[in-house]
Amino acid sequence: MHSPKKNPVILMVDDDDEDIYLTRRAFRESREDLIFRSVQNSADLFDYLNCRGEFADKSEVVMPDVILLDINIPKENGFEILTKLREDETYGHLPVCMLTTSAAEHDISKAYKLGASSFICKSVSAKGMKEVANHFCEYWFNFAKLPTAS
Repeated sequence: MHSPKKNPVILMVDDDDEDIYLTRRAFRESREDLIFRSVQNSADLFDYLNCRGEFADKSEVVMPDVILLDINIPKENGFEILTKLREDETYGHLPVCMLTTSAAEHDISKAYKLGASSFICKSVSAKGMKEVANHFCEYWFNFAKLPTAS
């Protein structure tokens, strides 16, 4: 017996409202059944994952299949957040894709050394972001096998 296929879930960690809007729109156009959530920093991410603080109402929290993580976040940057995630026994297995404006080789290398699942450069145009979303969703939700979210 097959379990019913659930809607794919993305959790974006980014402090830029415009980037969140552009990304959410592109991903929802790519996959209508996609659940897209966003938080702005490390504290919010771990509150979300652990259903505490403003996310204490568990009905609002859907465990992500993939986390999109920006590098340039105030206080704790994306690399620090990635390190904390990878050290976390409960959430360390989640795929984390760096989604950032940087294309610097040192950022790419550092992300993979810290355990990033992939590194993707943000597009600044709606058309470019839609292309990113299409490729991303095709790979992560149609081709790759993901662990069952608990």
